[in-house]
Amino acid sequence: MNNPNKQIITFTGFNKENIPVLKKAALLTLESEKKKEFEINFILISDEDIKKLNSKYRKVRRITDVISFLIVEELLIGDIYIARARSKKQAKEFNHTWQNELAYLVIHGVLHLCGYSDYTVKNRKIMFNKQEGICKCLFC
Repeated sequence: MNNPNKQIITFTGFNKENIPVLKKAALLTLESEKKKEFEINFILISDEDIKKLNSKYRKVRRITDVISFLIVEELLIGDIYIARARSKKQAKEFNHTWQNELAYLVIHGVLHLCGYSDYTVKNRKIMFNKQEGICKCLFC
């Protein structure tokens, strides 16, 4: 008997009304990367807490909007932390809803788990083009 693929996505700290769109964003991203097995936890945390994670694990002493931790590559198991206040501020700056900003950060975080990087101009262009394509599918 075949075992079904493990596909788990959890959200902690998010408003319940946002979760369906955020889950769809994550699933579209995973589908675009042909990932069939995954266990991803999304955690909404304070700016101060994400700054601590960024400092401890990346040695960068500033707030970031999203940080991803790949725990098991083969099964794509990981945690993605999103900064609450920072994401709200960015939504206002980019003139869209907080839910749309959260969806964008979900996509960004999942792409990091899938191996994309935005630390060089070349890699940033590749990653952001991929993000934009997924966002268009999500919000069309």
